[in-house]
Amino acid sequence: KGLLPETIYEVQAFSGDDSSSIYEFETEPAVKLPNGSFEYASKVAGKDYYKFYDPSCGVEEGMYMFWGSGNGEGSEGVNGSANMGIVITYIDTEDKVDGKQSVRAQTSQLAGMLAAGNLFTGQFAGLVGTSGGKVNFGRPWTTRPSALKLYCKYKTGKIDIINGTPAGVTLTKEDYDRADIKVAIGNWNYKTYGGTPESPVHINTTDERTFVDYNTDKATIANGNVTIYHDGYVMNGEGKVTADTDTWVEYTIPLKYHDMDEKPTHIIISCAASMYGDYFTGCSSSKLWIDAAELVY
Repeated sequence: KGLLPETIYEVQAFSGDDSSSIYEFETEPAVKLPNGSFEYASKVAGKDYYKFYDPSCGVEEGMYMFWGSGNGEGSEGVNGSANMGIVITYIDTEDKVDGKQSVRAQTSQLAGMLAAGNLFTGQFAGLVGTSGGKVNFGRPWTTRPSALKLYCKYKTGKIDIINGTPAGVTLTKEDYDRADIKVAIGNWNYKTYGGTPESPVHINTTDERTFVDYNTDKATIANGNVTIYHDGYVMNGEGKVTADTDTWVEYTIPLKYHDMDEKPTHIIISCAASMYGDYFTGCSSSKLWIDAAELVY
């Protein structure tokens, strides 16, 4: 701990009067997340919803797509929920922590079908009729952070739409919805995981066989998550912390390393206003604000 990034150090081991040779190593760069405060966003051409980059902003980190959402990009990319009139991820200039705006992921519904508000590193890959969507998760990344820090605010209610749950999970309409934020680094091969070279992990929300558990996935080098409730949060599956989560809270999510030697090729960050949105279950009015996301080294 306490080492500077991109710095050459010498190290020597001692035991009594014995000592090793002197070895050199160079620390990795502390690369920051592009557009981590979501200052760069622009409306899809001819539409009233956002994509989370701005090709004309003149700032390199904001000119290309790093963050995506289930909105899709319509004529500028791939049709998403916004193509069906359901916008689920917004820019919010009124409620923010850093800069001029934040992102608000907002769960919605149409004819009883729930669409969970979301934001992620990657790109929406298309609709599956009117019953679901496909996402390619991940962006190229080579550094190994120790944590993801970000600010979130969460407003939710009791679950009002239940269309499915993971095995072993039982929910009723007396249960509150919850948000979930995942972070993982890994060396996922797009040919194995079905995505693209840029965004290798392909998820089809109508096919549970495509879902990836980063706790057990062999290509995942490190991961962490926080589940946010209406009255607290759970970090990396540990005990629940009581908190006033409907105001801005700073979360620092430690990455648990499964392998200390492998170096990553991609990073995945996934933020969902409804934890079980992949199963079309949640509260149709859940809102998750996200701002000031950064990696800790």
